[in-house]
Amino acid sequence: MMYMELEKSDIKPTKRDTNSKEKIDYDMVEQELELKYEKRHHDAMYKVLKYNPIDWLNDKYRKFLDMHQLTETEGKLQWWTAYIYVKETLRLLFDHKVENPYKTLFPEYGPGIVVSNHESHFDPFFIGASCHRRIRWMSKIENFKTPIVRTLFTNLGAFRLDRDNPEPGWEIAKEVIDKGEWVGIFPEGTRTEDGSLGKFRTGAIRLAIEKKVPIVPTCVIGSRAALPKGKLVLKPSRVITRVGLPIYYDEYDIDSVSYQDIRRLSDELRQEVIDLTEGNYHIESQEKPQQLSIGSPQDMEQKPKGNPVMKFFKKAAGHFLQLWDDSWYALLKSLEVFGLKDHFGSFIYHFSGNIVHNFCNLMLPYKAIDYEKYIPDKAETGAIICSNHNSEWDVIILATSFQQRGHYVYQQSKESLFRYPIVNSWVRSCRAFPLKRGAHDVDSYNHALKILNEGGWVIIYPEGTTNTGGGELIEGHTGPIRLAIEAKVPIYLVGITGTEDVFPKRAKMLNFNKGVILKAGPQFTEHQKYWDKPIPDYNELKNLTDKMMARIKDLLMYDDLRA
Repeated sequence: MMYMELEKSDIKPTKRDTNSKEKIDYDMVEQELELKYEKRHHDAMYKVLKYNPIDWLNDKYRKFLDMHQLTETEGKLQWWTAYIYVKETLRLLFDHKVENPYKTLFPEYGPGIVVSNHESHFDPFFIGASCHRRIRWMSKIENFKTPIVRTLFTNLGAFRLDRDNPEPGWEIAKEVIDKGEWVGIFPEGTRTEDGSLGKFRTGAIRLAIEKKVPIVPTCVIGSRAALPKGKLVLKPSRVITRVGLPIYYDEYDIDSVSYQDIRRLSDELRQEVIDLTEGNYHIESQEKPQQLSIGSPQDMEQKPKGNPVMKFFKKAAGHFLQLWDDSWYALLKSLEVFGLKDHFGSFIYHFSGNIVHNFCNLMLPYKAIDYEKYIPDKAETGAIICSNHNSEWDVIILATSFQQRGHYVYQQSKESLFRYPIVNSWVRSCRAFPLKRGAHDVDSYNHALKILNEGGWVIIYPEGTTNTGGGELIEGHTGPIRLAIEAKVPIYLVGITGTEDVFPKRAKMLNFNKGVILKAGPQFTEHQKYWDKPIPDYNELKNLTDKMMARIKDLLMYDDLRA
């Protein structure tokens, strides 16, 4: 989340062989560099701060971490701590807003590259606050000579790029990607002075092609006004960060791609950033997205202006909820560093399940039928649980029904749930993972496959969205069948009746004293004949899916519920 640039300076490095492929000792390089600022007061301040104790102490601290092989662990913890206070600071100082015009989350799985326009020292902060992944920024070597700043750079994972000998810097970028993390690059190479977007260098495209990772274009709007080039004092202004869709370059091979293609792709990437900045989105349908029943922030913004006092308190409440969500997410990521996330998640999952179960016994009665007959007591292998989807309440009550039998299940959930504060942190704690609607989400599919291969159970709703209720189901997607064949796991079926009455679509409150029935049925086995064989064609997958959905429909009990 860290990257800054110095004012224009005259740097007097000792000449060295830039063609040498030997590893550079950057500590020695930094000792060779002496920065000289054009403005006298900047130069004087630099000389005063050059011998500050903070950098000296941090150097000792970093050496201690290196000696005990703690650098990687400490770096991740530093990032996720900064994730909390940086995001809240930017909201308070700049009213920072994050816009996702394509209504998708930043990529959840795997490594990649983030690129953006570059107008201010603060751009990496704004971009880092817009993504929920750790980003390690590539920064010119001169920046690591700035007193105090170099400590912040180093602690937040930025790495050096020597323009005289860039190869070691690019090797570090490749290592970062190999570890599953994200690299941040400003392809212009420097900040703009007039707000125009400069020509993109080709390094980001080359790296993406070689490592087979996507590039996510982003843009920061308003940061130049917040901290203009040549100024040291922040100015109040509103800043917006827009996040585009990931771009993949799988059809290209680094050993055969031509420079002309790389140049063209770099120009196209630049145009993507321009389009984001100007609001020219590549959206085929301009239909207004449906509001989730928990409330849409966009709809909230469209309401008429009300009492300024109430508006202030509403905004403060929003900041608090977002801060809580950011802190909780950072906690989960920090626990992940130590391998404790699953233990913590298990506690939250079972604690939440018991609360929901006891609450339902009082206010929202539910009944689980034939679980003991068709659902094994112990998870001996991975398994998929398929059900109909009447309401958002399904996600809670179905997981609770399995929790009460001692099962710790995952849920593949629509990614829109992960955009809302508190909801995001809670569903992540309870092993939910996002799925893009209306798209072939290969990453989510592969994540589910990994869980199944490790013996986990995954709840999937084949309909992909909530139906109209009353027993009328939507055609199922073929993904669960394909997944069960590839992973060679059983499919357990559950029919859910009545949740659309408990929590109707677009409702704001639960309807109490409405009953829900969850009925388990015989295991679906018709897909098992394709185990250890090639995946059947779409028509056969659709045929199996239709049969499975018919079996789920047979488990619905609307006549019994309304009797």
